[in-house]
Amino acid sequence: MIKRIKKFIALLLTVMCTFSLIPEHTNVKAASTPRVMLTDYSFSTDKIYAGDSFTLDFTLENTAWYEVRNIKCTVFSENGEIIPIKSAGTGYIDKLPGEETAELSFELESLKNLEEKAYKLTIQTEYEDWDGSYEAKDTIYVPINLGTEIVVSDVYIADENIHLGDNIEILATVNNTGAGKIYKVIASVSGDHVNDGSTFVGNIEPGKSGNVDIIVKTKALMGSGMKNELTISYENLDGEEFSETIQLGQIDVKEQSYAGLIEVKEDTEEPMLSDRAKLWIVAGAIVLVIILLMLRRKMKLRKLEREFE
Repeated sequence: MIKRIKKFIALLLTVMCTFSLIPEHTNVKAASTPRVMLTDYSFSTDKIYAGDSFTLDFTLENTAWYEVRNIKCTVFSENGEIIPIKSAGTGYIDKLPGEETAELSFELESLKNLEEKAYKLTIQTEYEDWDGSYEAKDTIYVPINLGTEIVVSDVYIADENIHLGDNIEILATVNNTGAGKIYKVIASVSGDHVNDGSTFVGNIEPGKSGNVDIIVKTKALMGSGMKNELTISYENLDGEEFSETIQLGQIDVKEQSYAGLIEVKEDTEEPMLSDRAKLWIVAGAIVLVIILLMLRRKMKLRKLEREFE
């Protein structure tokens, strides 16, 4: 029994010594390709707009337990929508030990005429070990935003002869001067002279305009330090809310005038009859009755004469 144990120990030591003599660059592989892969990435800004420059930072990890060398990374977009600013979109790493990571950065720029959507960006990694060459591709998406901007023009208030309690009409034009479409455009009026009011304008394409037409009732007379505002609120494609406020200034609201109503009332009242006029009316009525009675009697006599004949 002791001899068998000694033989087993001797065999085990022989095997261990044999493995210790295997050179470092052995053909034994511990992981299948690809061994180098993208594990994390970030952009230098939260919002990337069409035409903006930005930096892409990403992390490469060697998932094998042994070293890889001559690592070349190339960054490119599907149809050239995003282009490198420096180094033709290529970066190099001399070597990367097993189970280690490396950081790379690329300065990129998006084209100015892009639509508002996410664009595919490919990171191609080429590398070597003692057994051959390999290639891996990772895909990330770059969300491109379009800037929103509006100009409010042609503001008009029909402010002639406005009295307290009157309805007034406020007109304006909302011009979409940004690169992106704006959504859920709402115009609202508030202030010291008028009650609050609003109207839904709708969606406005870039380069187009929307019309504002709000009718509100006046609530206060014109006074110093009073103001009124027109606010345009809207959203972009991502649902972010924006607003712009235009000062309307003071509105000349006057005290309500009832003079015209009094004149109209006086003109429509029935005139009072005098006593003499009343007497003539009564006398005329009596004469009319007498004439009618005489005509009736005469017609009756003619009828009797015809019957006797």
